[in-house]
Amino acid sequence: MQNKTDTRWVRYLQRYLAGESRGPIFRDLILDDARELEKHRSPLSLLDIGCGGGFDGNAKLQQSIAQVAGQYIGIEPDEAIDLGDHFTGSHRCFFEDAPIEHESVDIAFAVMVMEHFENPQGFWDKVHDVLKANGVFWGFTVDARHWFVVASLLADKLKIKDWYLNALHGKRGEERYENYSVYYRSNTPKQIRKLTTPFSSTTILNFHRVGQMDFYFPAKLRWLGRTIDRLAIGLGLPGSIMAVRVEK
Repeated sequence: MQNKTDTRWVRYLQRYLAGESRGPIFRDLILDDARELEKHRSPLSLLDIGCGGGFDGNAKLQQSIAQVAGQYIGIEPDEAIDLGDHFTGSHRCFFEDAPIEHESVDIAFAVMVMEHFENPQGFWDKVHDVLKANGVFWGFTVDARHWFVVASLLADKLKIKDWYLNALHGKRGEERYENYSVYYRSNTPKQIRKLTTPFSSTTILNFHRVGQMDFYFPAKLRWLGRTIDRLAIGLGLPGSIMAVRVEK
C-alpha cells in the first residue's frame, strides 16, 4: 500500500475531493506513467481491459490515451458493445483468454472491471505475464470496505438491483451501465496484496468525497448519502473508489 508520506498521489486525491469527475483523474494517472516510460522506450504498447463504451464510459478520454500509444489494444468480451476506431487491435474475449504476447505491454489498465472477477488470481497472473519489465497496470474499482458493497451484494441476493437501477436511471446497457455480476474478490488492500506478490511494487489509493454515491440515490434522498459520506470522512473510513497500481 502507498506510504502516507508519498506526495506523488496527493494532487490526484485532492482533485477528486474537490469535486472533479473521476475519469480525467484516472486518465491522468495513466498518462503520467506513460510519459515516464517514454523516456526509456517508445513507442508504447497500451492495453485497455474492458474497453467497450470508452474510458470510464467516455470515448474522448479513451482517445486521448490512445494518442500516446504506438499500439492501443482493447479487450472487450461483450460483443454487443461497439469499439472506437482508435484501437490498433482488439480481442472479443475475457482478458485471461486473450492471445497477447508474453512481456509485450508497457501499460495496462481496467476501469470498473476488478469487482467482476470470480477467480481473480488468473487475471493477475495474466497481467504479470503480458507486462514488460517495469511495465505498469492500473486498476480502478470499488473499495469493498465501503458500505456500498454490502448494499450491492444484498440487492443482488434479493434480486432487486436491476429493478432499482432501471427505475432510477433507465434500461440496463442503454440509459445506464451494464451492471454485470459482481464478486468483490479483488477489492480490499488485503486481497490485493495477496494477489500481487509477484510484482515489484503495489500501490493502493482510496478516493473519497461528499456526494460520491449520488448516482445511487433519488435526487430527494441524496442528502442522506451525503450525510453518510461526511460521517465516514470524519471517522477516517475509506471512500468508495480504489485505485491499484502495480509495477512488474
